[in-house]
Amino acid sequence: MFLVWVIDGNISEKIKAFYNNQTALIISSIYLISLLGLFHTSNFDFAFDDLRRKFSIFGLPFLISGFAPITKKELNFLFHIFIVGVVVATLWSLFIYLGGLNITIVETRAFSRFNSHIRFGLEITLAAFLSLYFFKKETSFKVKILWVATFLWMIISLFLFNLFTGAAVFGFTCLLLVFLYGIFSKNKLKKRITLFVFIGLIICGFFFIKKSFDNFYSDNNTISLKEIPYSKEGGKYQNTTDPAQLFSKENGYYINRNIVWNEFSDAWNKRSDLDFNGKDLKGQNLKETLIRFITSKGQRKDKEAIDNLSEKEIIAVEHGVPNYKHLKMNNYNLRIYKIIWEYDAYAKSKGQHINGHSILMRWTYWKTAINIIKQHIFVGVGTGDVQDAFNLQYERENSPLLKENRLRSHNQYLSYWVAFGVIGLLYFLFCLFYPLISKQLYRNYIYIAFFSIFLLSMLTEDTLETQVGASFFVFFNTLFVLSLNQKED
Repeated sequence: MFLVWVIDGNISEKIKAFYNNQTALIISSIYLISLLGLFHTSNFDFAFDDLRRKFSIFGLPFLISGFAPITKKELNFLFHIFIVGVVVATLWSLFIYLGGLNITIVETRAFSRFNSHIRFGLEITLAAFLSLYFFKKETSFKVKILWVATFLWMIISLFLFNLFTGAAVFGFTCLLLVFLYGIFSKNKLKKRITLFVFIGLIICGFFFIKKSFDNFYSDNNTISLKEIPYSKEGGKYQNTTDPAQLFSKENGYYINRNIVWNEFSDAWNKRSDLDFNGKDLKGQNLKETLIRFITSKGQRKDKEAIDNLSEKEIIAVEHGVPNYKHLKMNNYNLRIYKIIWEYDAYAKSKGQHINGHSILMRWTYWKTAINIIKQHIFVGVGTGDVQDAFNLQYERENSPLLKENRLRSHNQYLSYWVAFGVIGLLYFLFCLFYPLISKQLYRNYIYIAFFSIFLLSMLTEDTLETQVGASFFVFFNTLFVLSLNQKED
């Protein structure tokens, strides 16, 4: 783009166009926050790397505003290209899913072949809403069918490849769009129907979550196996003495009780090529996965339990499946079940059982970020000192997180507050919402869909801290803001 910008000529006019475009200036000034953060930073290696990753936040608005305004036809062409790219990426993932290239996929996130599964989910979600946008605008019945098929495939992809964040963002964005449609509709009947649907969806979501919790805890009522001293092979059963693991359960049975270690490990090593004291295919300690799996079946951890495992169950354990019930669940019920299990284990271990559990680790990151903010509330720690501040705070708190898991906040709002203080955070939010309000884009369906996707992604991710995330935001935001108007929906 820069080469085209230069070759096209009229460079001074393009620079003037940028400085005269208030919206482009405000979008790109998000980058200014990071530049100002250099004045009170000490880790310049990290700071300059951060500036490199985020350079597109300044560069794209600067370049795009210098060209002639993008026409509606050109904008639609760009969106078509994006949708085709996403469809091709999902079809390639499907090829891998069906066994293409003979790749063994253990973690479903690996179906995202070109970037993070989080970003892939956001891209699929945006492509889904764009498909609906073009479906509404299209007049040809045959082409409408094509757009419906594209939309449905995007939704299927979110579920098929277990892109949980993308699916959650899609669901919440749908809720927001329904709510706004009801608010801005001039037809009283439509207004009432959409608001009724909005409230109904929230109630359904609440009862779904409540039912998931009820089902989990009804399955986890304490069941104590009869205490016997020895297994059939003569091995002596042992119980854990670690307070953090004493009350951990799987389907109501205590995990770390009734174990004959030597007998149990020898029996496993005879049935599997993966060593009992090694890792499963997810990189977890295999013995912990196996112990949880056997416990979930209500059995003692001995040779007999291993002998009773089917070949399918052996493979499941090797692939990191910790509960036999997981084999019968769909991806999303399984994800919710795991979240509840993680929370339950966290509560019972008094905050010690968090490593390897993404939701709980994020909760720890957020609490750590808030503790840092309390110490640097107004101007933050600076552009380059964010990770250093987190490392220091983890040490102060004697955090149970392993060193490889001691990351930053995984929340973009908290990240800006930690780095630049409340002043930087408020200016960041101003830059985000100014175009929405000044151009009345809150009435524009496709912009609201994109804006919701982006805002929601920043709740659980440092979206702008990666080059892909920053480019995703600024590319589409610049195109939307400089090309759309509030009358389109």
